[in-house]
Amino acid sequence: MANQIHINEFLSKDELFASCSVSIFNDIENSIDRNDFCNVLLSGGSTPEPLYKLLATNKDIVSKVQFGLVDERFVELCSDYCNEKMIRQALGSEARIIGMVEDDENYDRNLIEINNRYTTFLNRTDIIILGMGPDGHFASLFPDDELSEKLLNSSELGIFNTIAPSYPNKRITYSFQSILESKIIYLIITGKNKKEVLENYKLDLPIHKLLVKRNDIKIYYAD
Repeated sequence: MANQIHINEFLSKDELFASCSVSIFNDIENSIDRNDFCNVLLSGGSTPEPLYKLLATNKDIVSKVQFGLVDERFVELCSDYCNEKMIRQALGSEARIIGMVEDDENYDRNLIEINNRYTTFLNRTDIIILGMGPDGHFASLFPDDELSEKLLNSSELGIFNTIAPSYPNKRITYSFQSILESKIIYLIITGKNKKEVLENYKLDLPIHKLLVKRNDIKIYYAD
């Protein structure tokens, strides 16, 4: 199965982000042509931030996109751990972004509210941009987490709470099945260690479950 996966490799991160942004712009434009708008889900972390800043340069396209998050940490918007905070700063004030934390005091009640807010994404997600951790997790679907394992082995649609191995432990994530049903999936990874994990299917980590189900993922890699 691994040899069916194509990895777009680049000599530098700058080249990776430049090429990836062009591809994403094309996919967004195609979606807008079909539907008049485009639903895009973004990942947090430090890796994709330069990509989001490139996307922000095309304000005509960004204005026709509805952005959401693939996953989030259960923290206040002002927290430095907050994915939404980074994404808003990168995309700029003109971007329409729906966050994943509405009630930062009640973990379970927030989940109900966010599933309601994300109805449009759950009905149709045009593009998802994923990253991958060195432990092979993507979104907030982690190895050795009971809640994550349940989602990785089910066909449940929606948004769920999971537990990460590091602080902040409380996470919110798109389900595995909801990610699988997205029309286009991008995976951005940097660093040789992550590439070795990605290509080692014997580890049977969450990322490998995704690649087995979707061998059409657009993978972008640089050291």
